[in-house]
Amino acid sequence: MFSLYHDRPFNVRYALHQHSGRYTPELLRTHRTARASWLYIHRQHGSDLVGPTPDWSIRDDLVASGRCAPARANHPSLDGLGLWDQADTHAAQIRPDEPVCAHAVGSLPIGAGITGWRSLIEGFSEDYLTSQGMTVDWAIHQRAADGDRPEILPHCHLLITMRAFDASRPDLGRVRQNWLRTDKARKALAEKWWAYSGITPRIYAIAA
Repeated sequence: MFSLYHDRPFNVRYALHQHSGRYTPELLRTHRTARASWLYIHRQHGSDLVGPTPDWSIRDDLVASGRCAPARANHPSLDGLGLWDQADTHAAQIRPDEPVCAHAVGSLPIGAGITGWRSLIEGFSEDYLTSQGMTVDWAIHQRAADGDRPEILPHCHLLITMRAFDASRPDLGRVRQNWLRTDKARKALAEKWWAYSGITPRIYAIAA
């Protein structure tokens, strides 16, 4: 089964305050801060440390959103954008050239519906992300074709913290330097998503 990203049904990039030349114009808007990524996936308009963001509220493909997090992250100061604003503030002051958060995009099974998609996302997050002490904000985008507007096949965005929020972990509150920072780590997480979603890259499907 294929969905939006036929060749790469799970992809991880980063929100970075200091970008390299590898970032496209679109990524320079959506991944310039954690706040910008959050506003983008939630289809909201606002501003970040750089200035006003594009008006993503005009898009009508947001169908669901939520958060998976260890108990320590369930604090009023971290609700919604609070978490990501704190991450941006820390990065701007101390580590502008280090990832503020990981921004993953995953294809979702066509026809599973919001309930099925939510169950898949939350199960995956709990098994592989919050179990590592991380907090995840997620959003699902999907839209049926309507007149001249093309169909947007179902996919999800996952904003993943780079520091642990689980009080039982010895690195609580610290940036985990080896977290999703290598090609091997990103591929391992992608393979877990393929198994969870049942969607594999086209090249793997053809080879099979």
